[in-house]
Amino acid sequence: MFSKRSTAAKLAIQDIQDGELIANERGNVVGVTTYLGQISRVNIIATVVDRYTTPQERLDQGGKKFAAITLDDGTGVIRVMMWDEQSAKLADIRVGDLVLAVGKVRSFQGEAYINGEIIRKLEDPNWETIRLLELANSRREPHMLEGQVETTSLDLAASEEPPQPSKQMDLEPGVWHNATATLDRRVEEEGPVPSPELRRLVIQTIEKYDSEGGARFEQILDATGGAEEEVVEQVLIDLLSEGLVYEPEIHRYKKS
Repeated sequence: MFSKRSTAAKLAIQDIQDGELIANERGNVVGVTTYLGQISRVNIIATVVDRYTTPQERLDQGGKKFAAITLDDGTGVIRVMMWDEQSAKLADIRVGDLVLAVGKVRSFQGEAYINGEIIRKLEDPNWETIRLLELANSRREPHMLEGQVETTSLDLAASEEPPQPSKQMDLEPGVWHNATATLDRRVEEEGPVPSPELRRLVIQTIEKYDSEGGARFEQILDATGGAEEEVVEQVLIDLLSEGLVYEPEIHRYKKS
């Protein structure tokens, strides 16, 4: 297992598709090599161009309910997959939505996909332009992210299993792009919700390092004293979308 959840690298879809997939000793893909180094988790902003969800009675070979969306950021397309209760996060996502997707790079039949962790609909279309500028700046001055991928003694979690043929029907590759079924049941809870205290602590930490060019994500995470990285990322996404903070460089945050 990864000893610590790695930072989600902001990438274009083409960076994932052009990269070399990294497999562990059991042959399971656990990351991809990019210009930022070996990456296990990615942060993508793209438009939903297709969606596929399975009704509750349709399960994969492992007995798991799953859902998927296809994203296009202008450089390529990639699927985001989610299983069981997590799949409900895709229930309200529609074709044409601009979304932020965070998850782990995995592969099925040689095709890379993202095992989704966070899915956030972005109402402001300017986020797409902001991400293009972030990626351009990142390419000029890459901030290498080393040590993300562990290739030995790594077992995929149950929610990270690759998609299997349905018990009810054989899923040809094209079905992922063409099916339009919807979920029969939605889970209201999307996971841990950031507390006001955590939000306040994140803002205070950003203010503390503001004169030093901004607070790095690792500094913010350390200041929370053990908060889950996913929850801290949600706080930062909220602050960015509200215009209270900005990123002068990748994974560094300053007051707006």
